[in-house]
Amino acid sequence: MAPGKGGIKSKPGSTRGPGIKPATYNKLMDAFFVHQSIQKAADTAGVGWKCAKFYIDGPGKPQNGMGPIRQAYLDVQVEAQEKKQLTLLRFHEEQTKELEEILAVTLAELRLIKAEILERAKEFHDSNGKTIKTGATLGSALKTYERGAKLMERFLGGPDQIHEHRVDDTYANWTDEELVEFMTTGKMPDHAR
Repeated sequence: MAPGKGGIKSKPGSTRGPGIKPATYNKLMDAFFVHQSIQKAADTAGVGWKCAKFYIDGPGKPQNGMGPIRQAYLDVQVEAQEKKQLTLLRFHEEQTKELEEILAVTLAELRLIKAEILERAKEFHDSNGKTIKTGATLGSALKTYERGAKLMERFLGGPDQIHEHRVDDTYANWTDEELVEFMTTGKMPDHAR
C-alpha cells in the first residue's frame, strides 16, 4: 500500500498517520458536524474509516492545521451554549431592571394612595362622619405590586408556587383601613387568615 493511504501503521504516540489534503479534511469535518458519525463522515469525504477516525478522534495533524475534529465540534458546541446563556443572562438582567423600576413606581403609587386614604379618613373623622370622599383604593395598586413582586421572585430563581392565591380575590373584602394597616404593619385582618 502507498504511504498516506492508511496502510502504514503509525508508531504509538506518532502523528504520522494518513495524509489527506485540507479540502478532504474540511469535507470530513463538515460531514462529522452534520452526522456525528465517523462512518458517514468517512463516506462523505471519500476516505476510509481508519483515516476518518485518525482525524476525528485521533491526534490528527495539528501541526498542519488539522486537529482532532471531535474536539473542534465540542468546542463549537460549548461556545454556542455559552453565547445562548449570555443572551439569556442579559435578557434576565434587562427584565430585572424593568421589574425593579415597575415595583418602585408601584410602591410610590401605593404610598400616594395610602396618604390620600389617610387624608380622606381624617376628613371623615373630623367631620363626625359628614364628609365622605371616595377615591382610589389600595386594593388594585397592592395587587399590581404583588404581581410584580412574584414575577421578580421567579426571575431571581424563586420557586413557582403550586397553589397560588388568586390575586384578584385576595383583597376584595378588605377595607381601606385594613389595607393601610397591612401595608404599614404587616398585620392581616382576622377574616383574611
